[in-house]
Amino acid sequence: MGGRGYVAYLIAMGDPAYAAALKVLARRDHFEAEIAKKLRRKGFEVELIDSALDRCRELDLVNDQRLACRFAEVRSENNGWGPRRISAELRRRGVERNIADEAARLDAKRLRVALATALRRSEIRAPEGWWRLSDRRARMVSSLIARGFEADDAIAAVSHLAASRENNDHATDE
Repeated sequence: MGGRGYVAYLIAMGDPAYAAALKVLARRDHFEAEIAKKLRRKGFEVELIDSALDRCRELDLVNDQRLACRFAEVRSENNGWGPRRISAELRRRGVERNIADEAARLDAKRLRVALATALRRSEIRAPEGWWRLSDRRARMVSSLIARGFEADDAIAAVSHLAASRENNDHATDE
């Protein structure tokens, strides 16, 4: 029994909350809290929502830990988000604090990649020769802190990039 037929079957069998949860999951992965919120909006009772989520968990259709790790990976690499921002966004989406904090803990390699992505985004908007301007370097550090990086990491990353830009600039002068 495929797609819509299976959902219709579930509804006919008296499990409309589970059917609605499957429809939500058919579009993309969701955290448990997101599914619960959507089912509440549809008017399902708490017991039916809990039962649907239990069933989804048993079938490994929802797994906040796995999804949080994937979320952190994508947001750090593609968006240049730091650990604090990732954790805050996961908690905003209803993920338990311990899961959010664990997923947001970036190893050294992922932290470097996230910082590089964030710096590329900041540097696009920076004026030519930004590395010579202390206020522009400070703005880049502030931008990284706002993206969820620790101040020490942000300062080190901007200093390193500024030094490399200065070295490259001197090399082209010769």
